[in-house]
Amino acid sequence: MSIELVLVTPDGEQRAFAVSRSRIIGREEDCDMRVPVAEVSREHCRVEPNANGGLTVEDLGSSNGTFINGLQIEEAEMTAGDVLKVGPAFMVLRVDGQPASIDNDAAIEQGTPSELEQPKSKPQASKQVGQGSLVDNADPDDSDMFSDFDFDDDDEDAPKL
Repeated sequence: MSIELVLVTPDGEQRAFAVSRSRIIGREEDCDMRVPVAEVSREHCRVEPNANGGLTVEDLGSSNGTFINGLQIEEAEMTAGDVLKVGPAFMVLRVDGQPASIDNDAAIEQGTPSELEQPKSKPQASKQVGQGSLVDNADPDDSDMFSDFDFDDDDEDAPKL
């Protein structure tokens, strides 16, 4: 089974990262997936493949919260097409090549909270993602952050993105 998180950016770029084992996402240099901005906690969340063919996501006590499909979670399961938001980063879960294509604007809209939730709210269940065409609500200035986004891929030295 192939499991990937596809980073989508407001300017249309996409980068896919294989997730074959438990990974920590955060801003610290020793995190498996690094998002080097202040709104991401040092160790923000953990993603781990699960028996259902998706990912289990656990918030690690982050200051600004971890979101799946716009809902703040403490721990939840993602299925193919769901959108994970960590700080300004939006990532779509692709399982065995599905979804085959990802509309960046739709993914960013799907992953954006409809109302700002208070950090540490009760976990919400993940919902299925539709593939409609939606409006991009991301801050264009956040796109510069992606030049420093880093992912340590299966113990190999990962290039800076």
